[in-house]
Amino acid sequence: MGLFNTLTNQAILTTLALSRQQETIITNNMANYDTPGFKASGLSFQTQLAAALQQGPQAVAAVTGTVVTQTGALRTDGNSVSLTGQMVDLAKAQLTYQTAVQALNTKVTEIKIVTEGRPQ
Repeated sequence: MGLFNTLTNQAILTTLALSRQQETIITNNMANYDTPGFKASGLSFQTQLAAALQQGPQAVAAVTGTVVTQTGALRTDGNSVSLTGQMVDLAKAQLTYQTAVQALNTKVTEIKIVTEGRPQ
């Protein structure tokens, strides 16, 4: 197993990619708030990621998430976008992304310490 192909590293990278994808879907929903008939979508990946963590780095890398489209309409024009709900979902996705970035920074710092030694 390579230096970077660890379960933790792969989980961080997968979380970064899927959180970014989730943010893109949410911002698309928000941009279509005034589009009649638009159905909001979301990306679900946490359950798949949790299951993949039990199987190893390759399984974690293969997690793609599931795009779920909201079928019911919230308004008479058939649009299913709730701006409040989308803003909450966006905040959650951003927190997940930021947490993964912090974890990645920690791993990079650990690698630097190992390769360069502790500064005196």
